[in-house]
Amino acid sequence: MGGAWLARLAPLVAGMQACASDAMREGLDFTTFTVREAADFDAFAARIVPTDDTPGAREAGSVYFADHALGTVLSDLLPIVRQGLAQMNERATSALSSDAPFADLPPARQDEIITATETADPGFFFFARTLVLLGLVGDPAYGGNRDAIGWDLLGFETSFRHEPPFGYYDRDEHGEEPGSGADR
Repeated sequence: MGGAWLARLAPLVAGMQACASDAMREGLDFTTFTVREAADFDAFAARIVPTDDTPGAREAGSVYFADHALGTVLSDLLPIVRQGLAQMNERATSALSSDAPFADLPPARQDEIITATETADPGFFFFARTLVLLGLVGDPAYGGNRDAIGWDLLGFETSFRHEPPFGYYDRDEHGEEPGSGADR
């Protein structure tokens, strides 16, 4: 069902990636997220696909993609994401008895809150994680992942080799007769 939902939105996602990429490169302000929401979503994205020996969702600019997507075609999901981010902040402040928002917590504490959120609010978790992944592995030609970070993580090769399959249509070129084995 999730695949059908994503396939239906493919053209819109490509357009969103282009706008998100422009915002990311130019360092523009967020159009949908508040500064706090953007920081929290970016921290969430960095825990979903963390930076280790390879770049992660933060370096790919997934937060810019999500900001643009939630302000345009996926605006119906904005309340779900906003509520989920607010609940993550509530968990952060109540767990530590402090005013520290989710983005300011150490990664281990963020992981604990994300795990609790996944169980308590699976709808938010699913959509937020999907936005992170779409922002990470989108086609760079449409402004998706910066420097093809996501493609590198997947092992996707961007250089294509097109070699025609040899068969019946080129047998005259190779001097083979019909029935000689080349067309079987």
